Amino acid sequence: MSRLSYSRLFLLFFVLFNTTVFAESERSSDEKVITCIACHGEKFQGSQILNAPSLADLSELYLQRQIQNFRDGIRGNHPQDIFGQQMKMSSIVLSDQDIELITAYIVNQSKTQLEQTIDGDLEKGEFVFQHCMSCHGEFAEGDMDIGAPKLSGLNDWYLLRQLLNFKNEIRGSHPEDLFGKQMMEMAQMFNEEMLQDVVAYISEEDFSSQDDKEADKN
Repeated sequence: MSRLSYSRLFLLFFVLFNTTVFAESERSSDEKVITCIACHGEKFQGSQILNAPSLADLSELYLQRQIQNFRDGIRGNHPQDIFGQQMKMSSIVLSDQDIELITAYIVNQSKTQLEQTIDGDLEKGEFVFQHCMSCHGEFAEGDMDIGAPKLSGLNDWYLLRQLLNFKNEIRGSHPEDLFGKQMMEMAQMFNEEMLQDVVAYISEEDFSSQDDKEADKN
């Protein structure tokens, strides 16, 4: 079965699943966390097969903003963003309180060692990363004061997909996605090979011992 066919079946599952969820709007937030675990894993380590990224090492504020963006149609509304549409369907019934409780639960989970799946020219990747540091930090630790998430805790395959989505205006084109628009403009400065190079560089570099210290400041 092709990836596209699999994605369509998966999207159909979410349509059927969330039809049931609408009828069960009184479910507790703990039960709604189980919905996240089904794709993102028990420790929120992610699953490339399900195209569900790791969440365990992301900041609480960033997670809240992205889930709210999915729920409100700011993200996941582009017809080519199949996986974003899945998240939009699965978050559409969440209240602000649900999102706060779910993200608080997620960030308390153990961090996961992520597998490197993207290869690239590390020297070129380091050059591109110089353009990322002003917002995302010297160690890719992020700075939520300006809305910039950590990059070191993302699956490389997911990070590359999002950069390409920004470049191709699949993500960041919604008028209310101000942070996404900034990233869209930045990603369009580089070709696809250079974006792959910077993802390989971020994945290859051992930022883990540094970004924890820097993240505590944010």
